[in-house]
Amino acid sequence: MHGNKLHILTGAPGSGKTAILRQLGDGVDTVAEPAREVIAEQRAIGGTGTSEQDPARFLTLLLQRSIDKYRHATRSAAPLVLFDRGVPDCVAYATVSDVDPSPSVAAARRYRYHPTVMILEPWERIYATDVERTMSFAETIPFHAALVEAYERAGYGLVAVPTGSVAERIAFVRDVLAR
Repeated sequence: MHGNKLHILTGAPGSGKTAILRQLGDGVDTVAEPAREVIAEQRAIGGTGTSEQDPARFLTLLLQRSIDKYRHATRSAAPLVLFDRGVPDCVAYATVSDVDPSPSVAAARRYRYHPTVMILEPWERIYATDVERTMSFAETIPFHAALVEAYERAGYGLVAVPTGSVAERIAFVRDVLAR
């Protein structure tokens, strides 16, 4: 019901998702990445709910934020909503953090999106760390593999967004959304 209007753009950290979403333009409501929000909030309040300090707490906060964003988007009047990561991303975070993934797996079964998910592969040429993104490029490789496994196990079809200029990638994303 709601799932067909809710689309996901996912991929390894630093692969270009945010750049695409920021420049996508009119006609598509976008939903910001929940992990960055949780990390920034935890650091601002001196909380321990970051992936480095308390991965289990981070996953709990991340999953709740992802579900909240999903629920909010289902109430949107927009005909199309594009998420920077979806609930199944929490399964990948749990896997690479060695945290029990079962709450995230259950949530991924319940909160469904469009059956085709766009994924960006790790791309070293554009990769950079920042205050919230502390993962090394080498660490993005197993995270990407965990994403692929999480989405495939949740029953989604993955379509790879090719490397290229932001404009080329946006054109590709718009084409997928139009199908």
